[in-house]
Amino acid sequence: MKWNNKLTLIAVGYILINILFAWHASTMTGGSSLIYVLIYPPFWIITLIFVGVLTYRKRKEWFKKEIIFSTISMLLFCTPIPLLAFTELTKPEMTRAGSGYNPKNGKTHKTETWIYKPGVIAIKKYWILDSEDWTGADESGFKKDSTWVYFDKDGDTLKIERYIEDKLIESKKYK
Repeated sequence: MKWNNKLTLIAVGYILINILFAWHASTMTGGSSLIYVLIYPPFWIITLIFVGVLTYRKRKEWFKKEIIFSTISMLLFCTPIPLLAFTELTKPEMTRAGSGYNPKNGKTHKTETWIYKPGVIAIKKYWILDSEDWTGADESGFKKDSTWVYFDKDGDTLKIERYIEDKLIESKKYK
């Protein structure tokens, strides 16, 4: 079976650029990676237009019986569909939805909320730092504190843990 080499190179280049974009976005701090919300769509559209025009020009050559399978396969890989499918299949079960820092009375209280999907809370976590200046603090300086509640995907309580100054005081499982 013959292979569509030109389209394969374009598809590999397209995938590599998408991977580099994703890697770069994952290394950015805070909300600065949101710039890729503006970068991805134009990149995808430009690629689709370029590949569409090229496919139209080479249609007699690329849709010959010998290479039609590779042409269709590589055309699929020149779209965001495989990237989005891979992202959906490999995403973690739960993600951090938000963090909050509340400096007060010489201490900083940190809160994290983890979710299964939007609207379904997985865990609520709390820490305390013995300083109001949390911006330069190392994460190891935060001590587990307060009541941590773990939920299942239906919103029912799985477990409750109570901490004081990084020490587990009580743990109670419900399921």
